[in-house]
Amino acid sequence: MHQIQAEQRLTKNLLRRSSMLKKGLGRGLSNLIPSDDSGTPLQIEKHPEYQEIEIEKIQPNPDQPRKRFNEQELQQLSRTLISVGLIEPIVVRTTDKQSYQIISGERRWRACRLAGFKKIPAIVKNVSDVQALEIGIIENIQREELNSIEEAKAYELWIQKTGLKPGDIADRVGKDRSTITNLLRLLKLPEEVQSLIEEGHLSAGQARPLIGLGDKKILLQMSAKIAREGWSARKVEDEVTKLTQTSQTLIKDRKDPNIKAMEDKIRNKLSTKVKLSHKKNGGGSITIFYQNLEEMDRIMAMLSGK
Repeated sequence: MHQIQAEQRLTKNLLRRSSMLKKGLGRGLSNLIPSDDSGTPLQIEKHPEYQEIEIEKIQPNPDQPRKRFNEQELQQLSRTLISVGLIEPIVVRTTDKQSYQIISGERRWRACRLAGFKKIPAIVKNVSDVQALEIGIIENIQREELNSIEEAKAYELWIQKTGLKPGDIADRVGKDRSTITNLLRLLKLPEEVQSLIEEGHLSAGQARPLIGLGDKKILLQMSAKIAREGWSARKVEDEVTKLTQTSQTLIKDRKDPNIKAMEDKIRNKLSTKVKLSHKKNGGGSITIFYQNLEEMDRIMAMLSGK
């Protein structure tokens, strides 16, 4: 219990520090980076908790929720880092291999590598695997850097590693339980559709109604059409509803060949429309249709043998 409470306090402190750093960035670089008379940025004063770590000794976390990094944006960030340096240190933890694993800040680390940095400032924290995962997820959510599938997979991994419920995660990240549940449902979609979401061709709102489609071939065809034509989420819902209703009608019309043959035999005998309904328990009903009283009298005469 004491260990869990200590981990929770540590997580809160890290997140509070992240929030403070982001507020500092909002005041502008000129307020944070002093310069001499020539306008050249000076070195940022080192914080006691910072360490200058060789960049090659730092490795990304394989459980990092964010999997996609825009190469063009990384190049732009690297050029900025060359000009002003790394303002916000990354957060890392030590590993058994005498190296470091990133807890938060992989995008900045990647940009620093592109910029050719040999060392970068980092805050070293002693956290568990679960804590590292939790901090990484929350930081990425705060920065709005995850697409819907990355976020869903992060929550799924969080649940698998901790046994938490969607409601517990909702409380920790400050979202509604329904939001977490709906994101997790996206993982029921085929990989091809998930890729469309990750690549930005489909939104979560457009893709969510597709979960109810049982036919994978139809689902893939419709998802491609949605991405190509840019359907609204409402239009997707309407089209899926129509398709589902049509499928249900087709299923109802699929009668047992023996029942259909018997139905045809009675219809031919009576020369009128006949419907047989057969139940699983062996019972059923026969419905005979007539258009007027004269036809009813004719059918009754045939049935009575007169």
